Amino acid sequence: MVTNIPITREYFMKRLTELCLKSGLAGFPKDDTSLHILLKSAILLMGQPDQLTEKEVNAKLEIWVKEVGQSGVVDRVSLRRELVDRRYLNRKADGSIYQIARPGPRPDLFDESIEQLDISQEIEIAREEMARRKREYLEKSRGV
Repeated sequence: MVTNIPITREYFMKRLTELCLKSGLAGFPKDDTSLHILLKSAILLMGQPDQLTEKEVNAKLEIWVKEVGQSGVVDRVSLRRELVDRRYLNRKADGSIYQIARPGPRPDLFDESIEQLDISQEIEIAREEMARRKREYLEKSRGV
């Protein structure tokens, strides 16, 4: 019997790190799970406000693009569109007000612990760990 096991916090961060820091984004991921991880990370970075204006959404997504996405390929406008299309964000017909869909379009996909992640902090920790490993490798290769 196959069971659907939710994505754990550890796997979520491992895959997000692979997508954004190691391989670099070349657009939105083609596989469904990776795409949902990417979109969920953007939602988590936005926090838990009741409502957001388009300007506020754009500002928060710009932070995601600079801190997390870092590719220059995924911009805030296409990210916002994808979040709306995939039902992570609801918006009024005139586009003036946005609401984060809670628990989101795929609540079964993620373990509850993911809701507590501080994406900016977790990405910074991953970035520091990658830099540390690189330094160690370079030192070892130089015989230091």
